[in-house]
Amino acid sequence: MKKIISLVLALALSACGTPSSNSGIAASATPPAGKFWIADWKKAPSISIPRAGTAILAHNDMLYLIAGVDGKDFLKTVEYAKINADGSLGEWQQGPSLNEERGFIDAVIHDGSIYVVGGGNGPNGHNLLKSTERAKILPDGTLGPWVTEKSMMVVPRRCSKVVATKTSIYTFGGYGGTLLDSVEHADFLPDGSLGEWKLEDKSMLMQRYVNGVKKVGSNAYVIGGHDATKGVGITDVEWSPLGTEDKRNWQATAPLQIGRYGLSEVAHGDYLYALGGLTGLEFLDSVEKSKVNADGTLSAWQVTTPLNVARGMFSVVEYKNHIYVIGGSNRSEYLNSVEYADVNQAGDFGYWGSGADVKAYDNKLEARKNVKAQLPNQGKIKTVLQAEAYTYIEVVTPNYKAEWLAGPKIDVQVGQQIRYSTGVVMSGFFSKELQRSFNQILFVGQVQKIE
Repeated sequence: MKKIISLVLALALSACGTPSSNSGIAASATPPAGKFWIADWKKAPSISIPRAGTAILAHNDMLYLIAGVDGKDFLKTVEYAKINADGSLGEWQQGPSLNEERGFIDAVIHDGSIYVVGGGNGPNGHNLLKSTERAKILPDGTLGPWVTEKSMMVVPRRCSKVVATKTSIYTFGGYGGTLLDSVEHADFLPDGSLGEWKLEDKSMLMQRYVNGVKKVGSNAYVIGGHDATKGVGITDVEWSPLGTEDKRNWQATAPLQIGRYGLSEVAHGDYLYALGGLTGLEFLDSVEKSKVNADGTLSAWQVTTPLNVARGMFSVVEYKNHIYVIGGSNRSEYLNSVEYADVNQAGDFGYWGSGADVKAYDNKLEARKNVKAQLPNQGKIKTVLQAEAYTYIEVVTPNYKAEWLAGPKIDVQVGQQIRYSTGVVMSGFFSKELQRSFNQILFVGQVQKIE
């Protein structure tokens, strides 16, 4: 099942007297006495099991992590953790389980209740869900039992994204047997249940799958996603006012620097962030930020503090100037790790630390640089196929094993020796560009000729 879920991801899955130049002190930030701004993340207690495709919510000093997949099974388990005053987390505890297993979901909070929408389950996530489940947040922060709403979405949606206004809940795009560009919404009724789901007449500018969506003010921003033809992440970003349907006006705005899918998104103040995900070749640790302009458009995206671990299909949430990154998967494993950071006045992630913290961070940066410079695999080129998005290469390894890999565009010839990074393995991959199937292919982020 782990390989199956990876396919879903790929398709869809000493004190210092002064701070180092790497510490990234923001000019606009006022440092606490004796502290330096460190562009890094802190560790928090791990979740009980590794999981991806979850929903994460924050409310009244509590974090709620809901369902997902663990690399083998779709889950219905829920866990929660107390948010301490300094942003650290208490240990994770089990809450009441959903009525149905579901992964690749999203959720919102409205009027003290959590609403979990859509997703998938079953073999390969084949069962696409139209249902919504709701649970009341109790005064002590625990959850009441989950109730399945009578109102069903018009279209089943896996990997759709959800936002809420004061009056309505909205779901955007996803996969419903085909990639979707549609939006539907339901109104909140006085008893907390949902009214009838309605498909909106005005669709988004393009089909969106494993993308990000975030509400900032009264607007919804749709970020990135998966290009089903080329098998890569897209940079496209669009937005529209929410509210009544007559206000809907989807329009393009500033694109991401890096095309990414399986990303996570978060908003803080005037900034919108796109974190991690996949390019199609590799999992990303990079993070981009964009300032939301007064007219609703976005400023040019800029790179900010990277994640400690490259990951896709993970969860991220903001609460009281803290950003929490939880779970997900990458080319090696499903993750149970949790990291968090503060946000400074420049909109960058990190925390205020001591000179010793700065030195430890610089050492970590150097170690990470050395790891990224290593290309552990080697082979001699047997076949080269050039496509618009990738260069497809069949190599023969030193142990005489032949394997196909797809990497960034590179000018190479048959007979040359190359090195390449560890990548994402996909089985039964069909390239629409080449109109060719591969029994197994390795998508890699780096290919280098050996002179």
